[in-house]
Amino acid sequence: MDLRRRHGLAHEEAIHDPEAMVCLESVARLLDDAADEFARPDLGLRLGSSQNPGMLGLLAVVIQGSDSVGSALADISRYLFVHSPSYQIVVETPLPAPNMGWVTVRFDVDVDAQVPFRQLVDGCLSSMLTLARSLTGIPITPHSVSLPHTPAASRRTYETVFGAPVVFEQPRAAVHLAPDLLATPLKPARPEIRRAAIAYIAERYPPSTITTATRVRNALGGTIGATRGTKTEIADLLQLHPRTLQRRLSSEGVTFESIREDVYRTATWRLLTLSTLPLSQVAHTLGFSEQSAMNRSVRRWFDTTPAGVRTTAASRSACDTR
Repeated sequence: MDLRRRHGLAHEEAIHDPEAMVCLESVARLLDDAADEFARPDLGLRLGSSQNPGMLGLLAVVIQGSDSVGSALADISRYLFVHSPSYQIVVETPLPAPNMGWVTVRFDVDVDAQVPFRQLVDGCLSSMLTLARSLTGIPITPHSVSLPHTPAASRRTYETVFGAPVVFEQPRAAVHLAPDLLATPLKPARPEIRRAAIAYIAERYPPSTITTATRVRNALGGTIGATRGTKTEIADLLQLHPRTLQRRLSSEGVTFESIREDVYRTATWRLLTLSTLPLSQVAHTLGFSEQSAMNRSVRRWFDTTPAGVRTTAASRSACDTR
C-alpha cells in the first residue's frame, strides 16, 4: 500500500474498479520502484507471464471470436485503446531480405522519455505472449524478441520467459514471428458474442479516431534508423502528398517538425539511458548522419552532451537503489 500511495495509486477506484483508467506513468514508476525495493529485477517478466485473459476484459472476448492469429492481432491493434490508450501494437510485414522473412509485432508505449519504463515494457511484452498462447491455444514460439534496454534480469531469465533469443538495446520493443503463424486458425469461438462485445465497445467508448499526428508519430517511431525521417519519406509511407500531410497536421494544430523532434528526442534519451551501446552506434541506430549531429541535437534538447545524459541517468539510478 505504501508504494501505491507514493505513486498516487492507493485510491479506492484504482484498487477495486477493474475498468478504471489510471496514470500509466505512475504505474511505470511503481513497477520500477517495486523491482528495486523487493530486489526482483525480473518483476515485469514475472507479472507478465502470470497474466490470464480475464485482465483484458472486453478485448479478450473480441480476440476469442477472431478466426485466425492474424485477425486476432488486427483486433488487438484496433481495440487496444479500450485496455489502455497509451499502448499500441503494430504488425509490420516481412522484410524481403535473407533471414528477415518474419513478421514483426511491435509494441509501443506512450510515456514521457524520462519515465523509467523497463519493467513496464518487460511486463507488457511477456504478457502479450502469455495471453496470446492462452487465447489461441497455440504454443507460440517467437523467432526472437527485441527490447529497447539493457536486461534488468539475467539473459537466461528473459529467454526462458519468452522461449526465444532476446536482443537488447534495440530502437523498439517487438516480437518476431514466422509469417505462416498469422494464417493459423484459432480454436472455435462464438462469433455472436464477439459481435456483441464490439457493439458494446462502440456504444460505451468514443470512437478511436487516429489523427494524422498520431499516424505521423507512429510512422516516425517505426522507421527510426531505417529512414532519415523526412516529411517526404513519411508522407510517402502514409500515401499522402507532403503538402496534404502538412495541411492536415496544420488543421490539428501541430507541425511535422515538432512531432519529429519529440519522437527523436524520446528515442535518443531512451537509447542513451537504457542501453550501453557506444555513442557512435547510438547515433547510427537513430539514423543521425554522424555522431556530431547527434551531439548537437542532444545539446539542444537536454543542455548537455550524450555522455552527460548517461552520467546523470546512472547517478540517479545509483541514488534510487541505495
